[in-house]
Amino acid sequence: MVFAQTSPPDVITTRLMLDEYRAIEETNLEHHEYCNGEIIAMSGGSESHSA
Repeated sequence: MVFAQTSPPDVITTRLMLDEYRAIEETNLEHHEYCNGEIIAMSGGSESHSA
């Protein structure tokens, strides 16, 4: 059986609690998604999309 590795073994992943993510997101100019404790950068949107 072979398992795919999604990140190099020397990468350390820090998981955050939802409250920590919310505190970071309140002051951040970029928007992110919260998924199982990880913060994932969202791609940019257009002005028409925001409207």
